[in-house]
Amino acid sequence: MKIKLLISCIFILILAGCATTAKYEKILDSWVGASEQQLIESWGIPDGTYEAGNLKFLSYRYSDQRILYGSPPVYVSNVRKGRIYTDVVGGTPDMIVSNWCKTTFTIEKEKVIKWTFNGNSCIAN
Repeated sequence: MKIKLLISCIFILILAGCATTAKYEKILDSWVGASEQQLIESWGIPDGTYEAGNLKFLSYRYSDQRILYGSPPVYVSNVRKGRIYTDVVGGTPDMIVSNWCKTTFTIEKEKVIKWTFNGNSCIAN
């Protein structure tokens, strides 16, 4: 199981390259003070909206799945007491890795005042 986790981490790091959460936060910071209309024109129609008092919350979601292909086992044959035995060693099954990010902008008086995000794929180049 630890090997699978290590392989998954390496794969995600390779895919991410130079993409970081800090760069994503910098992009989100640039939206503070922008109008709600500008945000929607750039990000598109939100996946969810919620209003509470004089605040509006616009949520955007991203998700995808990738297959991490496993490795085949190795077959090792040995002779024991005059008989040939074949043992199966190692091998890992394919794994599906899910990546997602939910970003929510808080709107007050038709302006973005702050943002939040969560997920394992909230990164930018």
